[in-house]
Amino acid sequence: MLTRTKPMSRGTVGLKRSRLASAARGLPAAKPDRAERLSARARAVMESAVFTLQLKALQARRPALARTVAHAPVDPHAVPTTIPKEELLRSKAYRRIVAAMPCKACGRHGHSQHAHENQGKGMGLKVDDRRGFPLCTVVPGRVGCHELFDQYQLVEGGRNAHRLLGERWAAETRREIEHAGLWPVKLKPWKGDQDGNGKA
Repeated sequence: MLTRTKPMSRGTVGLKRSRLASAARGLPAAKPDRAERLSARARAVMESAVFTLQLKALQARRPALARTVAHAPVDPHAVPTTIPKEELLRSKAYRRIVAAMPCKACGRHGHSQHAHENQGKGMGLKVDDRRGFPLCTVVPGRVGCHELFDQYQLVEGGRNAHRLLGERWAAETRREIEHAGLWPVKLKPWKGDQDGNGKA
C-alpha cells in the first residue's frame, strides 16, 4: 500500500490525485467513455443520412428547379462561340468581387463562390478568371447552384445549355463589375465581349 510521506499544504483544494481536484484546477476532463463516443458517431451518421436524402430529393425535383431559371434556348445549328486565344489570367481581387455578388441562379446573398464557365475546361484546369460568375455553394440541408452547374443539372438542355448559360452569366458579371467601377486596376480588360472594348 502506498503511503504519503509529505504532508499536504493548506492551500490544496481536494486531493491532488483526485478527479475533482483536476476539474477544480481547470485541467482537461477525462476522455468520454465508449458509450458517449458511439452516441456521437451515431448522431453524425444520422445527420449525414438526412443530408443525403435531402440531396436526392432535390435532384429528383431538378426539372422543376430548371424551369425557375431563365436561360437562352439552345440552337443546335448555332455557330460555336470563339474564345480569344490569350493567356489565362488569375486575379484574386476579381474572384473576391464575384464571390461578394448574389447567386446568378437563385439570387441568394452571402453564400456565393466564383464559378467558372464549363467551356474550355480540362482535367484539373480552370478557365480565365474573367470568365467567372457568382453561384451559391452547398450549405447544410441545401445543394448549391455551383455544384448543380458543374454537374450539368442546373437547367434543362445538358452540357450545351450550361455552356451558353455560363457565357451569358460571365458577360453579365463583367458588365456589372465594370459599371460599378470595381474592375481591378491590374487586371487586363476582356476582349471577347460584343462591344470589343473588353470591359463589357
